[in-house]
Amino acid sequence: MKRLVPLVLLLAIAGAYVAYKRYLSKLPFEWAGTVEARSISIGSRTGGRVAKVLVQEGEQVKAGQVLIELEHGDLDAQRAGAAAQLAQTAAVLDKLKAGARPEEIAQAQARTAQATAMLQETRRGSRAEEVAGAEARVASAQALVDKAALDADRAHRLLASQAIAQAEADAMDTALRTAKAQRDAQQKILEQLRAGTRIEEKQQAAAKVAEAQAAAKLVMAGARVEDLRAAQAQVDGAAARLAQLDVMIGELAIRAPVAARVEALQLRPGDILGPNATAATLLEDGQLYVRLYVPETQIGKIAIGQEVPVTVDSFDHPFKGKVEHINTQGEYSPRNLQTADERADQVFAARIGLVEGKDVLRAGMAATITVAR
Repeated sequence: MKRLVPLVLLLAIAGAYVAYKRYLSKLPFEWAGTVEARSISIGSRTGGRVAKVLVQEGEQVKAGQVLIELEHGDLDAQRAGAAAQLAQTAAVLDKLKAGARPEEIAQAQARTAQATAMLQETRRGSRAEEVAGAEARVASAQALVDKAALDADRAHRLLASQAIAQAEADAMDTALRTAKAQRDAQQKILEQLRAGTRIEEKQQAAAKVAEAQAAAKLVMAGARVEDLRAAQAQVDGAAARLAQLDVMIGELAIRAPVAARVEALQLRPGDILGPNATAATLLEDGQLYVRLYVPETQIGKIAIGQEVPVTVDSFDHPFKGKVEHINTQGEYSPRNLQTADERADQVFAARIGLVEGKDVLRAGMAATITVAR
């Protein structure tokens, strides 16, 4: 009997172990995970001083709803200036495209006709009437010279007989010299009229005609292609600047990109928000999922599209979930495994999308997923 007791104990232990192994083989696989949510960090590319905060943390917002308004500062004035600059450059471009007005063309043609007439007059030289008038003026001046010579001669004779003073004789001599100078001037004018126009004057008149004709052609031809391109570039630049300011002004109203819940919002009116800084954190509606890590030896028990139950400590009933993604590469140290033994095992991260419970589950809850063996 004493020898049989150890044997019976060994048999009992072996039977219990076999029974326990059979029991374990019937239990489902359980993998622990964490409920997570896709969050959105919103902000402004412009930045500035907070003017209004229109929502609170935990509030449900719609897509496009304004959450925070920033002060405009001088952006409105900059936009007004940019709009005026665009209008000015557009007017210049329209003027170049329209070309010269009929009045400007007529003015250019009149200048050409005037220059042509002056050239013809210069080429023809002096008229006979002008020469005859000059000859008559020379004759008249000569008559004045003859009279002054007679008066001077008479004065000198009277001076010799002391009938007049020396001053009167000198005055007669001065009158004679003046008359001769006027006669000589009229004689030069006559010679100039008889000689005709100089070659330099003819060339100058011809140059003025050519200049007037070129100006008229330039007016009628309109703007150059390069000028039109330059004006169009200025219009495009002004329009781009205006569009840039519109975008900057639009960035002063921080909006919700999608329907979501405000998770974090610490700004108050008067706070300074930097460009591209996070103003608020939003959690998308219905974007809850469970992140878990499946051991390498059990990865074959789940597949993408498979429905699995998800349980959390806060609720007694499971929620339906669906496997959305399984990493193709394993890892050794997922963030939710704490012990060294667990981190030593290779696991594959998987994402379980929640089909149910999106309205009651919260990010950060511990979750368990069970799968039958």
